Amino acid sequence: MIIRRAFLMFHHIRSMSKRRMMRKLAVWKEMRGVCKPGYPGFLYVEGKDTSIREYVKAIKQMRWQSVEVRRNIWETIPDGIWKKKSCEPEAGRLQGPFTVIEVETSEEMSKILRAAGLEEFLRKAMTGVRD
Repeated sequence: MIIRRAFLMFHHIRSMSKRRMMRKLAVWKEMRGVCKPGYPGFLYVEGKDTSIREYVKAIKQMRWQSVEVRRNIWETIPDGIWKKKSCEPEAGRLQGPFTVIEVETSEEMSKILRAAGLEEFLRKAMTGVRD
């Protein structure tokens, strides 16, 4: 199975209706993510390849002052792993139910992504490094 990870940066994320839509779409598309609303806004999402492509397209179609996909990669994982609600941190993915959780600070977001083994992904997303 192919999963995709994407990191988006926004001028800001304030609208409660857009934030609710981010969560609803994530549940519907069976994906997990972390959002840091405010100035600037950040969104990390991971899920099945087609789900992430559709999700990112839907998010970008919303009206934003600016939104940029800073990192977008894919990898292959064994079938059946994705549906599990928890996994080993070494798997390099978020744990828990399908949704987008919100955090108050970039530091909180970094802590969650580092715990999931995504420190290098985050570093490249924040610095704009391309593979």
